[in-house]
Amino acid sequence: MSRFLSYRWFQTVIRCFLICVFTLSLCIGWTVPAQSQIPSLPTAASNNPMQPPEGVSRVGEFEIAKVKSPLDNKILFEVASPTIWNRENVPEGQLPVETRAQEITDRLWRVIGRTIKAKETPIVSTAMLNNRLIIQISDDQSSRSVRLVTVTEPDADYNGKTLEELAQEWQKIIQEEIVRMKQLLSPEVLRERLWQATQILLGLLIASAVIWLFWRILSRRIISLEARYQKELELAAAAAEKAQKSQDIADENMEGEEAEAREIAHLRSKFLANMQQQFTVTKRLEFDKFLKWLLFWTFILMWYIGISFIFSQIPILMQWSLNIWATPLVLLLIWFAVSLAIRICRSSIDRFIHPWKLNQEISWVEAQRIALRTKTVSGALKGLITFVLIILGIIWTLSLFNVPTSSILAGGAIIGLAISFGSQSLIKDLVNGCLILMEDQFAVGDVVQIGDKSGLVENLNLRVTQLRNAEGQLITIPNSNITDVSNLTRLWSRVDFAIVVAYENDPEKVLEILREVGKKLYSEPEWRVRLPEPPDVLGIDDLSYKGMLVRVWIKTAPMEQWSVGREFRLRVRQAFAANNIEIGKPQRISYNTTLN
Repeated sequence: MSRFLSYRWFQTVIRCFLICVFTLSLCIGWTVPAQSQIPSLPTAASNNPMQPPEGVSRVGEFEIAKVKSPLDNKILFEVASPTIWNRENVPEGQLPVETRAQEITDRLWRVIGRTIKAKETPIVSTAMLNNRLIIQISDDQSSRSVRLVTVTEPDADYNGKTLEELAQEWQKIIQEEIVRMKQLLSPEVLRERLWQATQILLGLLIASAVIWLFWRILSRRIISLEARYQKELELAAAAAEKAQKSQDIADENMEGEEAEAREIAHLRSKFLANMQQQFTVTKRLEFDKFLKWLLFWTFILMWYIGISFIFSQIPILMQWSLNIWATPLVLLLIWFAVSLAIRICRSSIDRFIHPWKLNQEISWVEAQRIALRTKTVSGALKGLITFVLIILGIIWTLSLFNVPTSSILAGGAIIGLAISFGSQSLIKDLVNGCLILMEDQFAVGDVVQIGDKSGLVENLNLRVTQLRNAEGQLITIPNSNITDVSNLTRLWSRVDFAIVVAYENDPEKVLEILREVGKKLYSEPEWRVRLPEPPDVLGIDDLSYKGMLVRVWIKTAPMEQWSVGREFRLRVRQAFAANNIEIGKPQRISYNTTLN
């Protein structure tokens, strides 16, 4: 037992570790640069040389690209270049705007190293180089300045400013960014933020341990509630069976009937109380499973927020911070909503179906059949709703990454149509199987006749029905072939006893003997439990050349018509022999055709 618990503990730790790794990979797995809006994956248009690449926008005759901070991808300013209509045929001497923006970002990356080594904050200034206005940076580590940006005429035209005004604006922006770099990359700030990140990680680990502890407690309680629910099912079944037997066996005197009625009412109330108790246990079970599900998402969200905060604090990781708060967050929200909708729908189905089981107007056998049928139907509905919601979640996820879902749905519809044409019989089987379950035409344990086949229903699913006939053969019938069904054991059965007696017998005496045989059979406890009511001697049904046809109807419990019929026939044969009752036989008439 201790080895089993150790294994379970090790398995849970591994599961928590994998969830942490998944969350971390979800946070940093997007390489698309963050923007002020949700970043998206490249689409098919990015590979078209006639369209601008990702991150480039066209405004009239200009193409615009953003220059971002190497620390956290914060947008600093925008650069402009003349539009290049075909990326595969770039005019000589013209630099694509995305290449220009990337070169500026790379220079800012190189500036970071010089900023860290410099004792004083580097100075950003403007200068003229080859008759072109540039923005450069100088520090106390080198006597040579580093060119950062060349301010061009398209930049000035796009921003609606002169070259000098635009250069001064960009100079101020870059200077502020250099000051921010110097501050964030200082040893004191780095130590402080690393300590904060360590505290956050420790808090996450402690909170994870607490969540894991609650998870274990809920898991054990769920196991206990499931065992209790199974026990309640057994008690309800035992109470139903006992009540059915008590209802079938009643004393002939009035006091006995009253006492039996009180006992049946008591057992019925006990049965309904057990059913209500099952519903209460089911609600507690659902609530605990919901708490377990909520703990799982709390664990994911906790690590997601913690890792996002760490990324936003440590300078080396700040470049991915905006990415973490964009697409991954929306993805988590989508699947959280899908999983929540699945749980709500499943709970609603259970609450909608449960009142059927507490109907006080139905018999015990019918209640058991409804319980089995509702379980099957609810399971099918839950599976269908889960499938539909997961498909919706996948479509939303693909839309999030700019994948054209319309073409996927169209292709899926064509494939589904082709499959449906190729498997029409299978679809008909499934549809007819659903109708059989919903209409409760028959269930496992019934004896039915389907066409020219008859037998005990051993297996019933959405596709086939399997019967075991009197010879022990297992007959498999596709549900699509089931059109007319005769259920021989639904709620109750009947023995249709008919016998022909000779005309020489007294009809009243024959009927009285049959009543006595039926009354004696009904009075014996062994057979009383199989007979809901005394046999009904209908009388003489037919007169023929064979004799008088006498008919008796015997109502029995399900599946008991054969044993009761055999016993009743035996007793009738013995009673007829004891009272000299002759069985009917064809009449023979002889004609003498000899001439005198």
